[in-house]
Amino acid sequence: MKQKLQTLFDKNNIKLTVLNSAYILFLIALFLKLIVEIFQTYSYESWEGSEWLINYQGGYVRRGLIGEILFFFAKYFNINIAWALKIFALICLFSVAVFFVRSFLKQGYSLYILPLSFFMGTHIINSMFWQKRDHLMFLFLIATFWAFTKINKGYVKILIVNVLLIIAFQVHEVLAFFSLPILYLLFFNEYRNKGIFQSIALSFIFLLPGIFSFLLTLRYHGDLEIAQAIWDSWVAVSNMEAAELTEYSHSAVSALGWTSEWAFKYHFESNFLSTDMRISSFVFWSMTFLLVYYIVTNALLVFRKKENIFTNHDKNILSSVLIFQLICLTPVFLVLSCDLGRVIFYWVASSFVIFLLIPKSKIERLFPLFFLKFIEKINNIFINIISPTKTTLVLLMMFIGVPTAGFRFSVVITSSAIYNILLTLSAPLHFFNEFIF
Repeated sequence: MKQKLQTLFDKNNIKLTVLNSAYILFLIALFLKLIVEIFQTYSYESWEGSEWLINYQGGYVRRGLIGEILFFFAKYFNINIAWALKIFALICLFSVAVFFVRSFLKQGYSLYILPLSFFMGTHIINSMFWQKRDHLMFLFLIATFWAFTKINKGYVKILIVNVLLIIAFQVHEVLAFFSLPILYLLFFNEYRNKGIFQSIALSFIFLLPGIFSFLLTLRYHGDLEIAQAIWDSWVAVSNMEAAELTEYSHSAVSALGWTSEWAFKYHFESNFLSTDMRISSFVFWSMTFLLVYYIVTNALLVFRKKENIFTNHDKNILSSVLIFQLICLTPVFLVLSCDLGRVIFYWVASSFVIFLLIPKSKIERLFPLFFLKFIEKINNIFINIISPTKTTLVLLMMFIGVPTAGFRFSVVITSSAIYNILLTLSAPLHFFNEFIF
């Protein structure tokens, strides 16, 4: 018996060593890719650069706040715009990464899922999307939920939460989909003792300034004339070339001229009606959502070091947040974006911000009992289909890939952990062949 236990212990040690080695290699792969991308150049017409250029020089428009601040510095301080954007984006990326790593370690959770293609790794694995505004949005999200949790004085809390929301929605309005609904439930729960109708009204009133900021971005979504004025303003203060913009010529700036009908149709067709290598995008994304949900809800449980760190009860709470956030992001998944890899990051990362910052007892009170029981049934169905073991989770985590934008099966492969690990291992051989022979 003792010998059998020793053999099992040795096997578990071997598995853990292999997993840790693979994890370290994957982190090295991400780090090397990030270093290479830092020194790569991109045009201001690209999606990475153009999104930051949207300003108020053509009038008030959604997403113009950061661009207006950048425009001020470019006009009066003659800064290098490209490097200023890269440095600022890196600060945001590392700040969000530090938050998640510290929070996971503080609560004793496994870090294995953090760098994967549906979480913090997505923006580095896929092109240079780490230079977009996503991590800045999440700094506002983290600050908002931190303020809600830590500030005890009611009116001070309401003021700070709304100030953060007002600014955040002017950075990017998509944040409203995965922040406002859960915040509304949190406020509703705090004032539930005042009666259902009064708590409904108070929760809405308390979030009204933030809601108004979001509605402004929907009303002033921009057009091609404003886009042209924005580009012309940058030509006057930088080395950008003058150009006549079309709806497709200058990425995020030109996208201000997209009509809602065209954008909805384009996004839906790109997300769910395209094919690549005879694989339907609808089938791929449907399977991806299910696999990501399965990995996220089971990884902390399977890789826990002690039984009390993450229980089945905790799993059901995390699952309820994931399902709720998925429901809230449904319009974004369907018709508001074709960057589904990034939207999956919004889904998973926002769920963990809530789970890590809001007390679990408070989260549990947000949802009705039938909803929590429904989540538990879903989890039981998944467990019966695929037993959540370390081997199962490792295989899924190694091979799952999520393209950032659109659907290409080649990008699914290159965004997987195993591909990036093999790429890292092959780098010395490539160097040897290149410079020795």
